Amino acid sequence: MTDKEAQAEALWTYAISKEKVLRQLVKRGVIPQEEADWMSEQIYEQLNLNEVPGFRISKLGEKMRSEYVTPNPFVSLTEIARKKQTATPSYLIQSWLRSRNTTDYLKMWEKAHNPKFQEDACDELVKKVHTTGMTLTPSLWINTTNAIGMKTARGKGGGTMAHPEIALMFRAWLYPKFMLELVKWYRGFRHEE
Repeated sequence: MTDKEAQAEALWTYAISKEKVLRQLVKRGVIPQEEADWMSEQIYEQLNLNEVPGFRISKLGEKMRSEYVTPNPFVSLTEIARKKQTATPSYLIQSWLRSRNTTDYLKMWEKAHNPKFQEDACDELVKKVHTTGMTLTPSLWINTTNAIGMKTARGKGGGTMAHPEIALMFRAWLYPKFMLELVKWYRGFRHEE
């Protein structure tokens, strides 16, 4: 495992524990939000980020990762959107895909991670979407460009899933408060370097 992978794994362990476990406890009324915030800080401290360069997760993080996280987990964009607007999460995802910044980001991500990405087909698709008013859906993006950063599934438990780096971009687009927190975190991280 590379240092970068170990760092990503540690941060995802923290994110999953905060999002999946603590959020459910608050939602069910088991603990108040203030206690969940305190627990979140305790979990973060358990990561022991200074132990090894590139981060190495703690025993707590390792246990949670082995029980709950599959390697390179995809994140549900549908669930993120559902929290913002429960009636039509797919419409929010399509609205996000309409943005030139979004398609540029997805294109750069695919070029960096996907040797089979069809850049010419991507350029044609984006041009067609912006000149004709055609709706860009996740399925159309995936099928036209041979993208691997997003997946779709129909039926119960279906929806649109994305690589964590893409899901973070979607969450930042959807929630300005999250974007602000992300920028503050990044500035603090850069300052520490």
